Amino acid sequence: MTPETGEPATKAPEKQSARLARVPLWMRIAVPVVVVVGGAAVIAGVVMAGSQSPATVESMCRPAIESLLESRGHSEIDVAQSLRVTEADDGHRVSGTVTSVDDSGDADHAQLRCVVRVDGDTISVVSARVSD
Repeated sequence: MTPETGEPATKAPEKQSARLARVPLWMRIAVPVVVVVGGAAVIAGVVMAGSQSPATVESMCRPAIESLLESRGHSEIDVAQSLRVTEADDGHRVSGTVTSVDDSGDADHAQLRCVVRVDGDTISVVSARVSD
C-alpha cells in the first residue's frame, strides 16, 4: 500500500501502462528516433562549424596578393582558382593569374608569384609579387 492513497503499490504501474497504451505505437517509436537524430545533427553541425580547413600554400598566397594589390589602389581582385605550386629552394613557389580593377577603372590582368615557407606547422609567405 502506498502512504498517499492507501492503495496497493501495484496500481501505479498499471496507470502508466494505460497512459502508454493510449499513445500510438508509431509515435512511441518515432519521437525517440527524431530526438536522437536531431541531437546528432546538432552535434555534427557544431563540430563542423568549429573545425577549420588546414592552411595550404595556396590559401596563404591568396590574401598576400590581395593585400598587395589593395595597397596599390586596386579593387575587385580575383585570384585564379587553380594555382601552380612548385618546390623552391626553401619552400614552395605559387604562381597563377590575378585580375583586378586599377585606380582609373581599367581591368588589369597580371601574373602572380608567391614564395611560401613551411616550417613544421607554421606556414609563412616570404614574398608576394605581381607582374604584367
